[in-house]
Amino acid sequence: MGGPRAGEDDTQFDVVILGAGPAGAAAAITLRRFTGLRVALVERRQFDPFRPGETVSPALFALTDYLGIERAGFEQRHLQSYAHAAAWGGADLVVRDFLFNGQGSGLHLDRMAFDSMLLDQAGQLGAVVLQPAELLALTPGTRWTVALRHGERRRELSAAYVIDCSGRNSVMVRQQRCPVLQTDRMVGVYAYYEAAQDQEREQRTLVETTENGWFYLAPLPGRRTALAFMTDADTLRTLDLLDPGQWHRHALASRHIGALVRQLPAPQAFRQYPIHSRVARLPANAAWTAAGDAAASFDPVSSLGIGHALSSGIHAARVAHAHVERGGGLGEGYRQALLDHFQSYVTTRRDLYANEQRWPGSGFWQRRLSEGWERAAA
Repeated sequence: MGGPRAGEDDTQFDVVILGAGPAGAAAAITLRRFTGLRVALVERRQFDPFRPGETVSPALFALTDYLGIERAGFEQRHLQSYAHAAAWGGADLVVRDFLFNGQGSGLHLDRMAFDSMLLDQAGQLGAVVLQPAELLALTPGTRWTVALRHGERRRELSAAYVIDCSGRNSVMVRQQRCPVLQTDRMVGVYAYYEAAQDQEREQRTLVETTENGWFYLAPLPGRRTALAFMTDADTLRTLDLLDPGQWHRHALASRHIGALVRQLPAPQAFRQYPIHSRVARLPANAAWTAAGDAAASFDPVSSLGIGHALSSGIHAARVAHAHVERGGGLGEGYRQALLDHFQSYVTTRRDLYANEQRWPGSGFWQRRLSEGWERAAA
C-alpha cells in the first residue's frame, strides 16, 4: 500500500478521509489519480466477510472506469447477474432479463473483495491507508487535528480538509450538528447461506413482498447466498426475526422465497442493519463534507447504494480539491445536488410502494405511502 515518500511528514495531509468503504476509497482514488494532494484514509475495522448482498447494474462500470479499475479483472472476481425477478404488486414473478438492456449483465458482488479492491487501488496510487484505526478525537482549527489509535500507537494527523465517509455512523455530520432529514425507521435482517457444490443456483436477484415487508435474495460468489427481509424496526421485534427458528418459518411462508429456502442449509450468520432513508444538509463552504451513507442513504429497493457511494465519493473529492486549492467553489453545488437527488428518490420510492395494494391494513405498506421528512436526532 502507498505511504509517505522519503522526507515527507507522515502526520501532515491535505485531506483525511474517515471510512474506507466504497465512498471513502472512491474519494481517495479520485484525489490521488487526478490531483497532487496528500491523502490519508482511516478505517476503524477490518472488513466483515458477511456484508449486504449487493447486486449492481452494468451502469456501475462507468464509475469504475473513471477510477481506473480494470474491467476484466473486476468482473472475474464477482458473479454475473443475468436477471431480476420480482413478485411485487402481485403473486406472480415478473422477470427482467439484463440480456435485453443493451449494456450486458450486472454483477452479484463479493463485498469484501470489492471493498478490498478499491482500497488496494487507493493505496497503490499513494493514499496512506490506516486500518484498523480508532478515531479518538477530531478537533477543528486552522487545520483539523485527527487523533487516532493505530495498533498500539496513538497518532495525530493534521489535515486541511476532512471527508466523512463513515457510513451511517456519520462521525463528522454528528459532531458538526449538521441537520439530517429522515423518512422512515426501516431495518434489514440478512441471513447468509452456503450452498452445496452440486446445487444449481439461478444467477439472478429475487424480490418478494409480504404483508410485513419484503424479501430479497441474491446468489454471491463462493457458493454463498444472501437472503434479507426488509421491514420496520417495531415489526422486526414483533415478528422476532432475529430468532433463527422464527426467521426460517417466516421465510418458508412466502411462495417464491420459501421454495428456495427449503433447499438451503442453516444460515452461517445473521446480520441486522439500519436501512432507513436519510439525507444530511451539508455545509456549502466548510473545510469538510460527507459522502456515501454519511451524506445520504436509501431504501435497498432503489438499488442506489454502491453507485451512490462511488459517485458521491468522486464528487466529494472534487469539492475537497477545490477547497484546498482555491478556498472553495463546489460545496454549494454538491450540497444542493444531494438534496435534489434525495427528493426525487423519495417521490420515486413512494410510487413504487404504491404498486403493492394487497395488504391495505398493513402498517408497513401504509407508512410507505404517508412518509414525510422528519428531523433525525443528532
